[in-house]
Amino acid sequence: MQRDSTIGSAIRKRRQALGWSLQRLVEASHIEMSTGHLATLETKDMAPSVYVAEALAKGLGTTVDVLLREARDPTAFEAPTEHAQRVPVVPWDQAAKWAANPDPRRLPAGSSWVMPTDTPSGKVFALKVRDESMQAPSGISFPAGYTIFVDPGRKALANDFIVGHLGDPSAPVFKKLTLDGSAYWLRSLNPQFPMQQVGDTFEVIGVVVGLRAAFDKGGVL
Repeated sequence: MQRDSTIGSAIRKRRQALGWSLQRLVEASHIEMSTGHLATLETKDMAPSVYVAEALAKGLGTTVDVLLREARDPTAFEAPTEHAQRVPVVPWDQAAKWAANPDPRRLPAGSSWVMPTDTPSGKVFALKVRDESMQAPSGISFPAGYTIFVDPGRKALANDFIVGHLGDPSAPVFKKLTLDGSAYWLRSLNPQFPMQQVGDTFEVIGVVVGLRAAFDKGGVL
C-alpha cells in the first residue's frame, strides 16, 4: 500500500465513533493482531499492509478507499452506524419472521451482529448451525457451531443449500434441496440423517449464501 501518514487516524476516528475498544476492532476484523500494534497504526506514521488495511476497513464496515478519502479530507467523514454492513445472528425460531420483516427491534437483547462473507443484500441474516445433520464426511460441510448466511431474496434452485420449514415457521430446517424426477427432497449431508420429501406445506425461508467457521476466520461456499 502507498504510504499515507493519516490513514491510521481515519481508522481511529471511525473506531471511536462506534465506541469500540482496540480489541473490539481486532475481533471484528478477524485478523491476528495485537491491540498494541493497532494502536501504533492509528497514532504513528506507519502505513498498514494491504491485507491489514482491507481487514480493518471491513471490520469497520467500510472500504480502504473510503478510509483514504477521509484521511485526505477529514470533512468527508460520515459517522458510521453500529451495525454497518453487519447482519444479525437470528434465533432459529425467528428466522421466518426476520425474512418477512427484518426489524432489529424484535431481536433478543444482546444479539450478535457479524460480518458476512460477501456484501449482503438488504435482508441477509445469519444462523448458527445447531446440529450435525449438515456435517459431511468429505467436501462441503457445515459443522455445528459454524455460522451460515441466509438470503431470503434469492430464489431457491435444485442443489441449493436452503433454510425452510415444513409448515411450522417456528421450526425451520437447514438442508440441501435436491430434485429427483419431479419430486423435491430435503437432503442432509450427514448420511445418518434421513431425506425428507417436500410437501405442499413446505416453504423456503432463504438460500444459504455463505459460511463462516466457528473460529471466525471466514470462508465462502
